[in-house]
Amino acid sequence: MRDWWNGRSRREQVLLGVMGALVAGFLLWFGVAAPLQAAAASARDHLAQARADEALVDAVAERVAAQGQAPSASSAAGPVDRVVADTAAVAGLQVVRVEAAEGGVQAVVSGPSTSILPWLAFLAREQGVAARHLTLVKGEGGVLDLDATFVRAAP
Repeated sequence: MRDWWNGRSRREQVLLGVMGALVAGFLLWFGVAAPLQAAAASARDHLAQARADEALVDAVAERVAAQGQAPSASSAAGPVDRVVADTAAVAGLQVVRVEAAEGGVQAVVSGPSTSILPWLAFLAREQGVAARHLTLVKGEGGVLDLDATFVRAAP
């Protein structure tokens, strides 16, 4: 290799050195720096999305906690259809339909996935209303459609 290099003229050695430096720079940029910059940008995007998701979950948790701190005695003791409709509205869910059904109350509710599951837990824990039959259908943008039959839970 040394003989080959020494066999080149000074001009060829300079050109080969410049070409080697350019190839090394190209490989360094596109092999290391650009992928690292892309990974950092992706991490920033994921962090921003995670913070937005956290803010949404915190807001829903605060609503559910506020609902759980001051439960209305009349709603807890009231008819199941009224309890389901009232608590769904407080949790920020859209009540599509609530009607009497065989053995309970059938409700169709729509809302963000971060609100529906805490709402179901709240109904069971604080209001004594359990879902006997439950169907969840995933919609677009994190929205769930819930079709359930609710009954008063046994003490």
